[in-house]
Amino acid sequence: MDWFNLHSREVVWGGIAVVALAAGGWFYNRSRELKAERAEKAYYQAVRTQAAGNLPLAESDLKKMIQRYDGTPASFQARLQLAQNYYDQGKYQQGVDELKSAEDKMGSSQDFGPSVHLVMGVGYEQLKKYPLAADQYEKASKAARFDADRQRYLIQAATAYYLAGNKAKAKEIWTELGADSKGAVAGEARVRLGELTATPEPKS
Repeated sequence: MDWFNLHSREVVWGGIAVVALAAGGWFYNRSRELKAERAEKAYYQAVRTQAAGNLPLAESDLKKMIQRYDGTPASFQARLQLAQNYYDQGKYQQGVDELKSAEDKMGSSQDFGPSVHLVMGVGYEQLKKYPLAADQYEKASKAARFDADRQRYLIQAATAYYLAGNKAKAKEIWTELGADSKGAVAGEARVRLGELTATPEPKS
């Protein structure tokens, strides 16, 4: 009691500080939850607008919600949707640029990492930038949670390497995938490998 009487002020202020920190943490987390909820509502509103056939308005709504709720899961979904919209219109570079602007944030997300790299890979492939497409497919493979997805992305990477003229890298990946008898793409990998080795090298 003597110690408490001597240090009562410090004890009181210490208790207030603990309560303030706890309250601050609660308000911060609640604020993030509310922001995520509003972002999700805005995203689905844009999706409904697109489903109704108003693509220009949907794109405008997606851009606005991305800017307002950047960093939320819904904003990642919106970027993927916006990129796909650009692809559907043949605007592959715009789609890639949209995802590239947030690649660091989205690529590190366990939920969206594989998707963003996969969609970017598709865009680069359509632009005939095959080395960049292969790189994105490999990144998607590394971010994949399941072996089946990892293998599917790798076989796309091998195809992109082949189209880029890097047959050695394509052969390396197809050989690895084909050696896994239980793999999801083992059969396709062996077929690709057989086609590659059966194709005669051009004469110099």
